[in-house]
Amino acid sequence: MSLKHFNAIIRLIYMEPSNTKNGQREGDEAVRKVILIVILLTVTACTEPPLKSQPLPKSLIDSPVKRDVPSSFFNGSAIVPVHESSQVVEVMNWFDDETVLFLQEGIEGSTLHKHHLFTGESSIFFEMEGWIVNVNVNVDHSLFAVHVINELDQSEIVIVDKQGENKLTIKDFGEEYSVYWNEYEPASFIMTAYLPDWDFETYFVNVEEERIKQVNLEQSYIQWISSDTVAYLKWDELEPSFRAPLYQANVETGETKLWKEDVIAYTSFPDGLSLSITVETDYDLYSVYKFYDNQERFRQIEVPILNTYSEQWWIPYYTYDNENGIFYFLRPKSSGDFISYTEGYDLIAYNVYADSETKLTTLDHHVPISISPGGASILIGDRFENVFDLSEGILSPVWEY
Repeated sequence: MSLKHFNAIIRLIYMEPSNTKNGQREGDEAVRKVILIVILLTVTACTEPPLKSQPLPKSLIDSPVKRDVPSSFFNGSAIVPVHESSQVVEVMNWFDDETVLFLQEGIEGSTLHKHHLFTGESSIFFEMEGWIVNVNVNVDHSLFAVHVINELDQSEIVIVDKQGENKLTIKDFGEEYSVYWNEYEPASFIMTAYLPDWDFETYFVNVEEERIKQVNLEQSYIQWISSDTVAYLKWDELEPSFRAPLYQANVETGETKLWKEDVIAYTSFPDGLSLSITVETDYDLYSVYKFYDNQERFRQIEVPILNTYSEQWWIPYYTYDNENGIFYFLRPKSSGDFISYTEGYDLIAYNVYADSETKLTTLDHHVPISISPGGASILIGDRFENVFDLSEGILSPVWEY
């Protein structure tokens, strides 16, 4: 109905004849009001726009099945974690640049599995009766020293190749063992056998020749600095200290010589670099990290000290990428007390050859780190439960919780 027609009707309703009486006027007025209300309701209904039809919701039967979305979808990572049904105990080490070795335990023993971080494929790498407690990998990741407690509760070292095949088994030399792979000859290592009387013996092991030869070294912890020479800190058991002289020893001849005085810690890397940690005085706020190239002083950086108030000097966790010459370490934001320190730790990438550093991220806790063989990712955590993708800068879980 148009507005013109509506106005015309209103005028007709209120038009009164000239001979209308008062009583009749009152009755006619009531009738007019009723008619007017009806017309208004009719006009409103006619002028309201028509309702749009809405589609009915789809049946729940036609809806897709709800599936769990992997955490990598939300954080943008390409990492495919180990499924939670695998009941991972911990990640033991790198198998190659994209694959980790994780430990799974059952009632009768443990099993070592391979897991590809980007395809999500997992498979058994090594298993035997007993419990796997550690895995040491040689420099080119071609041999793996698997430390096992067998069914007789005896410690042994099983050397396996890339296919998980047993190449050499070492047992009955001691109660516990430490393995130090030769970074210059990948098929050999120094083994320290710990004896029941708190003593130890050291052996040179050649896996390819299946040869084990006892060698005389003064200390149980050593680092290779060439194909036939190792270095170690000569601690004085009668006068405990956090500093000691650094010695070199030829494995073949047994000849030793003093290299440096007052060293807190020493480690060597496969590319010919090595690192010593020192301080000028006991009250310094920073440790001095000195890098050597073929035993010649090359670079130096300083790291804040966290005091332990003991004979054990605090050294931050570190790992070295020998493919690219990058030293990764956790640096506290300031010096202080180790127990009360809560400011977090910066993950630093220090390029030794370029003498430059980059802050990658900050961690809440001081936890172990391990670089992949090709330098693409870093395992992080007390059980290596996380992996940091260096190209994307993303921290992802290695297995589902």
